[in-house]
Amino acid sequence: MYQKKTTNAPTSINEDVKKVFQQAYTNSLRTIISSPIYNIFGQSDQCKVAKCCVDNEIVRKKFEDLMLEVFNGSSGASTSERETIFRKLHEKRLSSAVIEDLTRTINNETTKHSEEAVNNFIQDFVLELVGAIFKSFVELCAQSSKNTSEVISENDSKVLFYISGYLISALLKRYSKVKNPTEKEHKKDVIKSLVNKSSEKTFTEKYSTMIDYKNCGGLKKPSDNFFFMIREFENVVRKSVDHESIHSKSFLKDELREEILDSFMVKHYSCDVFELVEDDNERESFLEDCINLFLTVRGFAITKLINKKTEKSAKNEKKTSASLRDALKSLNTGNLK
Repeated sequence: MYQKKTTNAPTSINEDVKKVFQQAYTNSLRTIISSPIYNIFGQSDQCKVAKCCVDNEIVRKKFEDLMLEVFNGSSGASTSERETIFRKLHEKRLSSAVIEDLTRTINNETTKHSEEAVNNFIQDFVLELVGAIFKSFVELCAQSSKNTSEVISENDSKVLFYISGYLISALLKRYSKVKNPTEKEHKKDVIKSLVNKSSEKTFTEKYSTMIDYKNCGGLKKPSDNFFFMIREFENVVRKSVDHESIHSKSFLKDELREEILDSFMVKHYSCDVFELVEDDNERESFLEDCINLFLTVRGFAITKLINKKTEKSAKNEKKTSASLRDALKSLNTGNLK
């Protein structure tokens, strides 16, 4: 059994749930109203209740509050967090107090329906609603990630692709030192699955020029999803570090690691990247190893940037000083004349 290296609690996504709730709520009601699944024998009771709820703000707010409770404390990106969300939802669906409160609100604010009709609607609707929130939330995060990634230049993408390949090689080397033969082979198999073994050209092929140029046989070409995950690491770093105002605490590794681990898109990609790993704690262990190596490489880049700025600043000061001396010499020469 693998133990988590960190004990950070999952990030609440309530603010993001609020962003997508209206659209998810509307889409879920439309599904209940128009889907043949719910209206096999004509217009169902669920459909009748759903139509009454479409424009009612009080009913909408009641379901929003319920979803905020269900999603509170979980990002919903990993399998275990989704299981937590559905467990909470199941508890709410079985709670007589919750169902009675929702039934009372619906009947008081809309046309009165039988308790059975309202209960059937609630049971089906909340399931549709959670699914719609997940879908909208993934689309929101993916769009946000895409917008951020578009800021990364093509040259930077080539460097990130090169770094991705380096990380695979470095992890293979590290896991080759594991003493337990079974564990060593398992870890190496997981990392080997990150390599792009396809002969077909993919979206990331255009970023492979640096690997092709520098590869002496040890570098690996990463799979698309692994590159996308590493690019997401970079997105988080760029959001967290102000490269125009770097100071001693700009690049604290522990804090940045937590930021990256909390990223919904990082968790989303890690589920695809480490598909050979079933245990969530083990998956997070692999993910943390990737993050630690990436931040080490990224830290070197920051250090190099600082050194360049320091050297440039020193040269400028030297030039300024020299010009002042020249000016002073000229002034003294002038006085002598």
